[in-house]
Amino acid sequence: MNVRNLSSKSNSLREEIAGWNMPRPIRLSLWIDGIWFTLLAAYILAGAAIVPFHGDESTQIFMGRDFYYLFREGDLAKVLYDSAWTSGQDEQHLRLINGTVTKTIHGFLAARAGMSRDEINGHWDWALDYAANRDMGKLPEAQLLRSARLASAAQLALAGAALFALVRMTIGGPEAAVASALFALHPALLLNGRRAMMEGSHLLGMMLVLLAGAWLLRERRWWKFALLGVASGFAVAAKHPNVFVAALVFLACGSLWLYQAARAKGQARQREMRSLFGLLLAGAIALPVFYLLNPAWWQAPLESAAEVLRLRVDLLEEQAALYGGYDSWAARIEGFLEYAFFSQSQYYEVAEWAGYTEISRQISSYEASGWSGFALGGSVGGLLGLALTVFGAAHMLSRRSKVRGEYRWLLLLWGGGIALITLLVTPLPWQRYYLPALPFAQLAAACALVHLIRLLWNRVESRAHHERSQSD
Repeated sequence: MNVRNLSSKSNSLREEIAGWNMPRPIRLSLWIDGIWFTLLAAYILAGAAIVPFHGDESTQIFMGRDFYYLFREGDLAKVLYDSAWTSGQDEQHLRLINGTVTKTIHGFLAARAGMSRDEINGHWDWALDYAANRDMGKLPEAQLLRSARLASAAQLALAGAALFALVRMTIGGPEAAVASALFALHPALLLNGRRAMMEGSHLLGMMLVLLAGAWLLRERRWWKFALLGVASGFAVAAKHPNVFVAALVFLACGSLWLYQAARAKGQARQREMRSLFGLLLAGAIALPVFYLLNPAWWQAPLESAAEVLRLRVDLLEEQAALYGGYDSWAARIEGFLEYAFFSQSQYYEVAEWAGYTEISRQISSYEASGWSGFALGGSVGGLLGLALTVFGAAHMLSRRSKVRGEYRWLLLLWGGGIALITLLVTPLPWQRYYLPALPFAQLAAACALVHLIRLLWNRVESRAHHERSQSD
């Protein structure tokens, strides 16, 4: 091969990588997708600064002190789990029951703004009212709160982009556009995802795990197994309940490949067994990623894990006792349906907040701004959303669905599994605990809407064609 041919092939390869050799419809589709995502992300970010305040925002920003302990003071001992609970009990309790991604971002933002550790607000005391917390310096500094909310909203926007990519890969482009719009305009997702709390990183981690799982089902490459492990470790570090999502994705992939291995022979069976080994490798990667992002666990990982489980169970029981938990399975099911489909936004969980003038003023301003979302609520809207979700899930199961079998298995196992887990582990009527069930509901509703529109369009086209045939 001469130098000229080698140079020509090298240039051609560079152009192909850069996308210049993509067919024009594909390039146009990428542009349309980019514009669509930009518009939805802009809407999510636009309302972040004016979202009504929640006391947990103070607590999450307060925990940004760990960033100072680790990266400014280099004092690892202050964040390690202390089984004797001899010092910093409030900080250690919050450190163990909460994820680390959000608080690290908050600490970084405070440090970049030139704030010292002691200038960060205190954590919210739920035994006191709003005025007492404010007077004791527990409200975040305004600019820091605004920056923290923008960071959370940005993660929510990325979660929406991951949902778009997931649906486009597994189902189709029109369904992806509708699902991402339902996600970006949902009042409960906007309210909680924009706040300086863990919900933005929680949803981002969840969607990244699902996207990595679908990508792995599409093409089994070793680095995609590693990517699933990294995404799973990050997701659980963002918020511990993401362990359920990661487990469902691993179960979907593992059970599918185990089934295929049982039916296959020869080299095909060996390929499925190698995939199962790759899944074990992904799990082996997820654990160190999670531990790397959780310095509190470094000294005693097993003891820390047991303590976290105990503290989270105690927390849920305490919340149910203080604020009124479910007393029957019928109440649990009613609560699930209420907050997954019928209720638009729960601005606060503590009833006393209804009497705080500052919060009422913020809610009124937020709802009048046009940035609070547009999801249907009430009896009619809730029933419509529920019907579309059920119909969409049923359509994915039917033979008419064009969704590939492995994708269908992943999506339906995730959707049904996370709905059941959410129903079982949520002890009280707090809407933010039901957020993990919403993305699948939106995905299924999008499938239903697109399918119904196609049926209607085909009927109109068929009728028009029939009329033209008769006229001819």
